[in-house]
Amino acid sequence: MNLKTSITAVLAAAAALSLAVAAPASAARPYLEHWSDHIEHIEQVEHDDWCTRDVVPFDVLYTEDAWGTFRFQQRGDGLYYGGSTFTSKFSWTNVETGATLSGISHGVDKDLHVTDNGDGKITIEVLHTGPTTYYDDNGDRLFIDTGRNFFSIVIDTNGTPSNPDDDKFVEFLGADVKGHFETENRDFCADIVEFIG
Repeated sequence: MNLKTSITAVLAAAAALSLAVAAPASAARPYLEHWSDHIEHIEQVEHDDWCTRDVVPFDVLYTEDAWGTFRFQQRGDGLYYGGSTFTSKFSWTNVETGATLSGISHGVDKDLHVTDNGDGKITIEVLHTGPTTYYDDNGDRLFIDTGRNFFSIVIDTNGTPSNPDDDKFVEFLGADVKGHFETENRDFCADIVEFIG
């Protein structure tokens, strides 16, 4: 499992849900929002398909603090396109020992193309760029992933295309990732055991 891909997908989906809004009858002024978010949970409780207990026999606390800026505006095709800058500091901690695998990611997400599917859903093609760096419990750099990620998602506007608050993520349509990814082909669960076990 590539650490960058999982974190990128979550950040991009959250950004897209907040930014993807179908246009009202008249063009609106660009909208700018500063945001922050905090996530904290035990991985094995939050995700059924997380590393199995026979591989990772201890509880792992995931913590993330993220912040950034969203901007969206109407374009000539009548739909809103979004863009965001973000920073995310995150960690996985062995709750028994306190050992931590941590990282920081920062970059830009940008809607390249928004398509009204005609059924209350929209398809968004997104570009994500920026590095993610991982550190061991002593603060020494382990890996860096950097490059660009093109991906597409489908969002249901829930019958209110001008209100992003009730939009629902429907489907991830795939990605094209290019760059330098040191976590590529690594076994995430094995890394958890190696670095915080």
